Amino acid sequence: MARTIGRRAFFFAVTVVVSLLLYYPTPAEFRWVPILTASLGAFWAVALAAEELSRPGPTSRQGLRGERARSDLAGGATPFDPPPPPGGG
Repeated sequence: MARTIGRRAFFFAVTVVVSLLLYYPTPAEFRWVPILTASLGAFWAVALAAEELSRPGPTSRQGLRGERARSDLAGGATPFDPPPPPGGG
């Protein structure tokens, strides 16, 4: 199974691109803002990509959720009580 990078890292990578595209339209005294934003976005994109690539096991959350649901609820038990009936007290 091929490893992929998730949506969080991709979002921050897009933030870097958008920030750098806004560098020249920004007034000269505020050009530090897109540089700072791009730097923070690059940091988080790299950090989140490294986290996801170094994580062992399945990378999809659906796979983990499905395995837990089958093991936890095998006996038909639920972690919560049913809600009260409407209008009853």
